[in-house]
Amino acid sequence: MIRKAMKHFAVILILAASPAWGGSVFLSFNQHATRNLFQTSEPVADQVSVFSLALEKDFSALSLLGRAEYSAFSQTTGMSFFAADAGIDYLAPAGRKSAFYFAAGGTGQFYGRAYAAFSSIGAHLVGAFKTYLTPSSILKLQWQGQYLSYNDSLFDALTQSVSLSVDRYFASRTTLKAEAGWGYKYFLHPFLPEPVEPAVETALLSAGGPAAGGGGMASGGMGGGWGGQQYQGGYGFVPRYRSDGGGAGMGNVSLSFLAAQGLGDDVGLSASFLRQWVVSGENPFASIEEFYYVQNPTSDAFSWEGYQVNGRITLELPWDISLKTGYTYSDRSFPGVESFDVDGLLLGITRSDRQNLVEARLQKDFRRLTVFLSYSYIRNASNDPLFVWKSPFVTAGIEWRLPTAGKRGPA
Repeated sequence: MIRKAMKHFAVILILAASPAWGGSVFLSFNQHATRNLFQTSEPVADQVSVFSLALEKDFSALSLLGRAEYSAFSQTTGMSFFAADAGIDYLAPAGRKSAFYFAAGGTGQFYGRAYAAFSSIGAHLVGAFKTYLTPSSILKLQWQGQYLSYNDSLFDALTQSVSLSVDRYFASRTTLKAEAGWGYKYFLHPFLPEPVEPAVETALLSAGGPAAGGGGMASGGMGGGWGGQQYQGGYGFVPRYRSDGGGAGMGNVSLSFLAAQGLGDDVGLSASFLRQWVVSGENPFASIEEFYYVQNPTSDAFSWEGYQVNGRITLELPWDISLKTGYTYSDRSFPGVESFDVDGLLLGITRSDRQNLVEARLQKDFRRLTVFLSYSYIRNASNDPLFVWKSPFVTAGIEWRLPTAGKRGPA
């Protein structure tokens, strides 16, 4: 698998071989291993090799950014994909204490034939304003919008979000942060245009087919390349049917708080809390799935409501080694997403999950090289039997910062 992946990645290595252009070049390789790639009660073990190249070039207040990445799956045939994005950002000072920030870019993610429905292209815009309220407190207002177009137009979506945050720093090495946010995701056409005939729908429910969440979306979209027999993740995506088509959206608001404390120069502690509410609409899909290494177009920051609590410890060890450990508990429900029993029949309740996550990352920094090893363990409980699962995830990686010919200004 590694040899095949390197052949696809050869062009990226060639581009990075001569960094005389004067920018910054980063090469990385990550090796992931998991026993439960699709995060369901039907575990699928796999190993994923990820090669990436990132480029950055600064022109005073203007920066050009680019990234290319190839992910090769060892066991899941046809899931390997190539992703790339490019963008530009601009920092505009507004007096001595304030600044505006603007960014724009495009992105693409491309699969082979079996998973072509997940392939997408898109664009994003970001605008932000940041100012010092006092020498030790910062106010930040940010807006972000994104459009993604998929090979299967069922997933085409517009998203936007607004956040307002205040950071406060103390001489005791204490940091406090509060943030309020609003977001909205609009699926342009998430419904299958033809209504299901009652006799057909009854037959599908009896057979555990797409209407029951049993076999994915063989009857709609681009078909069985995903959410069906090409992988063993379970139900897949179950759309709703509406004769007039049309779009559907859901909006949420959130509040989050973070407190961090430094103990000397070598120990850092932090705790955070996030609460999110869905204030309009619901998921337009009757059933959705989680994915670990594959972008899921229907399950994201807009799809749930509930809360999340996190605690983290950071240790700076001798020889430029750092250790980060953390624990996260989340309790989430997914408005519009229905739970099924083990036979694929609707339970008449909204899907709700409770998750425990333990993670640790050990990192060693060299002059131009960083190596790390990370481990996480997730236990997920749900009122939908498909999403009752537990699994470890292990990642090892290396990042190489190439020397450049040009000189950048002082940091």
